[in-house]
Order: sequence, then C-alpha cells, then structure tokens
Amino acid sequence: MKDLRLTRRTFLQTGALSTVAIVTLDGCQSTPPATNNAGPTAAPSKAEATAPTSISSQSPTNPTPKTESNPSVGAPVTLTFGTWFTEGTDPITPLFPKFEQAHNAKVKVELIPRDQIMTKFTALFVAGTAQDVQNGDNFSWSKFYDAGYILDIGSYLKTDNIDIQKDYSLIGSEIWCGKSYGMPFQIGTRAVYYNKNMLKAVGAPDPWDVLKGQWTFDDMLKIAQQLTKASKGNGKIDQWGIDMSYDGIPEVMGMFIWTFGGNWADFANMKYTLDSPISIDAHKYVFDWVDNKKVVVTNQDASSLVQLGVNNTFTGGKTGMWVRASASTPQVIKEVGDRFEWDVAPWPSQKRGTPGVSLVSGNPHTAYAKSKQPDLAYQFMKFLAGDDVQKFFADGKAQIPTLKKYQEEYSTDPKRHMSVFTDILKVPYGIHFRHYNCVQVYREYTDAMQQVYIQKQDVAQVLKAFNSKANSEVAYGSCTPYRGWTVPVQP
Repeated sequence: MKDLRLTRRTFLQTGALSTVAIVTLDGCQSTPPATNNAGPTAAPSKAEATAPTSISSQSPTNPTPKTESNPSVGAPVTLTFGTWFTEGTDPITPLFPKFEQAHNAKVKVELIPRDQIMTKFTALFVAGTAQDVQNGDNFSWSKFYDAGYILDIGSYLKTDNIDIQKDYSLIGSEIWCGKSYGMPFQIGTRAVYYNKNMLKAVGAPDPWDVLKGQWTFDDMLKIAQQLTKASKGNGKIDQWGIDMSYDGIPEVMGMFIWTFGGNWADFANMKYTLDSPISIDAHKYVFDWVDNKKVVVTNQDASSLVQLGVNNTFTGGKTGMWVRASASTPQVIKEVGDRFEWDVAPWPSQKRGTPGVSLVSGNPHTAYAKSKQPDLAYQFMKFLAGDDVQKFFADGKAQIPTLKKYQEEYSTDPKRHMSVFTDILKVPYGIHFRHYNCVQVYREYTDAMQQVYIQKQDVAQVLKAFNSKANSEVAYGSCTPYRGWTVPVQP
C-alpha cells in the first residue's frame, strides 16, 4: 500500500500523461475474448505507479451552489462535456434541448478517444482547459480527485436534498474519502445471456423453464458440456458452451471467487488477496472448465472465428451462453434479430438456494473544479441523473437506470427475464477494487494468466507471485478510501 503525496511537477514526470488501458463499456474488464466486442482495451503504462494526491493550487474553494435555473437574457452559455462513453451519451443527446432551454445553455459534446482517456484528460487538467463536465475512466479517476481537479459536489447535493447513497445504486467511486465527486449516471451488472434454441436442440435444461432461475455452477457446466461439440466429425470443437473472460479480474474470475465465499481483494486495507486458498480453488475450478473440459471458447479460438467473420461467438451462434454486462443487451438484440430465441439467467451460485455474487459497475459524471460555471456543470450532471434521462434508460433497456425508482420499469419485459440484471442489486454484489493503478493491475493479471493457460504453469505459484507484484503497485491518497466498506456489498 502506498500513500502518495506528490507535487504537480512530479505528477507530470512520473508518466501521468502516458496511455493507460481503457476498459469495457460499463466496467473495468480485463482483456476480453475478441468475441465480446464490448469495449476498448489498450496497454497501460507502468509509469502510472505514482500520482498526486494533493495540489493546493488546483483546489479552489467551492462556490456557493445555486441549484435553481436562472436563464439569463442573451446568447446561450456553452457548457463543454467531455466523454468517451458514446453508448451511454448518443441515445440521450435528443434530450439535451430540454436542459439547454431551461438553462439558456448549449451543450458542446467533445469526444475523447477510448484508447486515450487518461492521456487526454490529464493533459486537459494540467493545462487548465478541461471540459466543464466529464465522463472519464472511473477506475483511475481518484488520481484527479486527490489532485484537486474534480469539483466536490457535496454542498450542491445537500442544498438540493439529494441523497445519492439512498436514492441511487452506486459503484464505489462516486464518494471518495468522504467527499462527493461523482454524480451517478448508469450502472451495469453481469449475468448470463443464453440461446434457448441451442439448449433445446441438445436437450439441455433451460435455466428458467426447467431450473426456475435457481441454477448452480454444476448446472452451468453440465449444460455447457451438452452444448460443446465438434459437428464436422474431425474432432475439432466448433461449438462451445460458454463465452466468458476467464482471464479477467474481476469479470469473471472475481465473480467465481466471491461466489465461492472468498474475496480477491481486502478493500478496507487496500490490498489484493488473490493468493488466498479460496481464490486458488476458484482459479483451478475455472482452469478445469477451460483447459480440461474445454467447454469455454478460448481467446485463441475466438480470434480464429473473427477471421471467419464471427465477431461475437454468442450472437454468431457459436456459443450457447455468454457471461456479460447488462449494457450488451442492445448489441444482442441488434445482432441476433429473430435468428434465435434468447433470455438472461442470473450468475449461478455454488450451492442451490444461495445467490451467486456478480459484479456491478458504471460510469458516473464529474465536474472540473476550475470550471468557470460550476453551477451549470452541476445542473447538467443532475439532469443526466434525473427523471428524463433515467426514465429514458428504463424504457429503452439500453442502460440500467442508476436512479432506483426507475429500475423496476427497466426490469419489466414480457419476453425475457430482464429483472435478472436489477435483482443482482438486491443480493450481495461485488465492485471494482479502485486505486491509481487499477487498470494496470487488471491488465497484468490477464498477462499472468497466460502463464497458466498457455505455459501451463502452476496456478498457485503464479497467483502468489502476481499477488505480491500487484500489492506493490497499489497506490492511493492520504486516506483509506474503502474504510468501513463491506465487499461484497450488502444491499
């Protein structure tokens, strides 16, 4: 664990302008199989091991909040909005005029390349030209919290009597070290998309029609074994049971560890625990699925399928189950069309009757601490977290509303069990272990797993060595940000 207190100059010298890995659409997923098509990844810089926690010149006194709209006569005020998250932003852009009219403003959206999120935003913050509102890399964003670049919106929330802990589902980065920085926007949970037709064709039990949503890892494995086959008679598998990021932490290995009753990180004490006995057992269990039973499509097989024009093994009909986030629903709807019937099952449990522990993530918005119009910036973030946008998400099923009162509406679907995604929030669930080098460690974990899956090295030894390395890279500010937290989170 490292308590880093660096100067602004040190911030620049230690490589904060270098590129870091960019994670998936709504969560920090380590490098996924090529079939997932769910978001960007890029190699992180090891120079990210240090970052500032306090820069007094970047910490202006918060202005007295003015939460009511007071449109002035004259030309609209331009509000800049920097985002990489087009999947979340593009659908709601038609709603912006309502905000603009109410506040005599014009929202200028500035797109940030997915593989340059931290690079671009760091340069903007250092130069003093950051956008008024940002949707950035929420995994490493605490660097900017601690450096004083992000506006503490606590006084605004208090004035508006908004309790984000009560009214919204949070992902663990909105409140940091007792201060409110992030305004909730949307959340993503993980479950299992499955091809009902494919299961029926091989006589496998449907997770809902037969198992009533109460299924276990053993059930999932048996179904996967029935689905996996070499249809051409040459002994080469060309249909698999499962597509999942087996070399990703926390999706999906962290979800196995949590469901096994363990943890892969000690959040309160800011350290990884991947070398714990339960973690090792969970890793061996998944290794058996991938390497011995061969029911999981490998990264290598997925890459070969891409060359054949199959960019997603599930929607392309090559796997019967896909462990992925709720935000992938629009992709599934679009790519599957009416070619087959599909549904969503909960993340399985280890023991029937006890729910599995899934991952919850998301992308909050933040405001620049030195914005010339902090009141307007806050108002825009509140609009994005408010009724118009959140109800839009609920109606369209594109994102899970973070505003709790619209989550039931999102869950209502006559064809499929969309409630699976929000039911995850009603039972213990996991979150990302965020610190300055979160994404770097996630990427390095995926690299370490190659030693297990490609080089066939001993799982326990690899995890022991990696856990020590990962803990040497944990870096954060002057407080212990998860002090008092219990993970998995208890609803």
